[in-house]
Amino acid sequence: MSERKILTRKEVSLEETWDLSDLFFDFEDWKKVFDELPKESELEKELTEKYKGKLHTSASLIYECLKLRDELNRKLINLYVYANLKSCEDVSDKIASEFCAKIENKMSSLQAFFAFLEPELLQITSLKDWIHTEPLSTYAFPLQELLRSKAHILTEKEEALLSKLAVVLNAFGEIHSKWHNADLKFENAKDSEGKEHIVSNSRYGFNLQSYDRVLRKNTFESYFQEISKWRNTIAANYYANMLRGSTIAKIRGFSSFLEAALFDDNIPVSMYENLISTVRKNLHSLHRSMEIRKKILGIDSVALYDRYVSLYKAKKELSFSWQEGKDLVLEALRPLGEEYVEIAKKGLTVERWIDRAENQNKRSGAFSWGTYDSRPYILQTWTGSLSDVYTLAHELGHSMHSYYSNKSQPYHLAHYTIFVAEVASTLNEALLTEYILQNKQDTELFKHVLSESIKNFEGTVLRQMLFAIFEKEVSHITDLAEALTPDTLEEIYMNLNREWYGKHSNYPELLKHEWMRIPHFYSAFYVYKYATSYCASLALSQMLKKDLENTRKKIFNLLKAGGSKPSLDILKSAGIDFLDGTAVENAFANYRENLNLAEKFFS
Repeated sequence: MSERKILTRKEVSLEETWDLSDLFFDFEDWKKVFDELPKESELEKELTEKYKGKLHTSASLIYECLKLRDELNRKLINLYVYANLKSCEDVSDKIASEFCAKIENKMSSLQAFFAFLEPELLQITSLKDWIHTEPLSTYAFPLQELLRSKAHILTEKEEALLSKLAVVLNAFGEIHSKWHNADLKFENAKDSEGKEHIVSNSRYGFNLQSYDRVLRKNTFESYFQEISKWRNTIAANYYANMLRGSTIAKIRGFSSFLEAALFDDNIPVSMYENLISTVRKNLHSLHRSMEIRKKILGIDSVALYDRYVSLYKAKKELSFSWQEGKDLVLEALRPLGEEYVEIAKKGLTVERWIDRAENQNKRSGAFSWGTYDSRPYILQTWTGSLSDVYTLAHELGHSMHSYYSNKSQPYHLAHYTIFVAEVASTLNEALLTEYILQNKQDTELFKHVLSESIKNFEGTVLRQMLFAIFEKEVSHITDLAEALTPDTLEEIYMNLNREWYGKHSNYPELLKHEWMRIPHFYSAFYVYKYATSYCASLALSQMLKKDLENTRKKIFNLLKAGGSKPSLDILKSAGIDFLDGTAVENAFANYRENLNLAEKFFS
């Protein structure tokens, strides 16, 4: 007997979906605003007559031009986000896909007319002095960042050309998303009693948390046998994506794709490399964890499909209703203050920030998104697992970060970097773990969370750093203009897995295809930020225990800063110095303490 069918989008109850009316009521409403956007000829004429070639005459004129660009971008982003959120509801929706394409093309076309702006600004010798005068001073930080990037800004014609090619050059991630979310069709997986279970992107992780190893193994094989059929296509698509990034990095004068990817966040390559070195130095702790897991689960060796099972085997699996999971998260966040909790509570209930229903063709995974003019939006598929509770805490951290940033900063300074963003999200996870371990002792939940905290560290720090090294090695090959074949990608990925998980794990042949399913590889050099952020958030959660009021103030310094300062400086204002490696080493010390507890409670 098979499980219940997955609902269509129209069958989902309203309360389980997000309310996008901050942006638009529907695509008819969307189209009215889209049609009011300036025509290309009109925008070109206005910029030519008022600003182009004239910016050197006054700081006020620069301010007016920057403000015009921001006002236009604000409208474009509202249109872009709405269309993409509608597409996420059902990635096979042809209407949503059509409107996504319309706004992407329009954005590329209109933004290209501002290509003159940065090259022209960099030619103004008095710009350094002007940025501290009114009204231009509000743009002081982004203009200082522009001056920092001077060596990598191209000519007006070159910038315009890249801008016009943006849609084409950024298509590889969208191709992967369509493949991953719409094209893949998986066979059902049988459990040890012969019962069939649905295998899908959303059910894959859920099935791998089952205590039934037959179901886990069959789910793994169903999933990766289907993925393996596409190895040539996805390898070609990923190589094209990496080649795009590497080529643009060279055009802009960077020494490597990695250097270019870190530049916007002002992160030195040495920090990335030191992070890799520190993690590799501590891999013995992960090897020990695999040995502990092998003994507790009573298996000969640990496969990928054994890594996600709770080390504590209860009589029945934990399951949380939406209400139970939401309330648990909100209670855990109380160290951040009553205001924070009340805003989050309202967002998850009456304001409908979250889309949590499972429906056919819904985008897999989870994210927080939105615009300066909208409420934050969370995409998640709620299945009731403990992992879902942690995902909610994580994405809510992003949403609350956006909420405070948008309330505290002007539009052009509200957008924070990903490097900072993941601290806010993983702090919520750390607070959830801390709350449960401190307040739910002698409960099933306590033991599950002890296991979950180990699994989260392994997934957020160690697994993401495996991905980070995979990206580094692949990008190096691409930078050298060498071809990336499916065999090369699979060999790199398999070798890293063997190094990471050690002699107490096993490596079935299908594992080599896992890299193909990782969507973050299409946002190059993103994943290392999970690791740094997790380490920072662990430090902040420990600081809250020692000095609640002062640490809370520091955390709100981060939440309200937006993108008003360099990322590392924003973290310093929260009490974390990431050029100092102690945060990572302390995180591994916490991991080893949890492994000791696991041996005590579960062996």
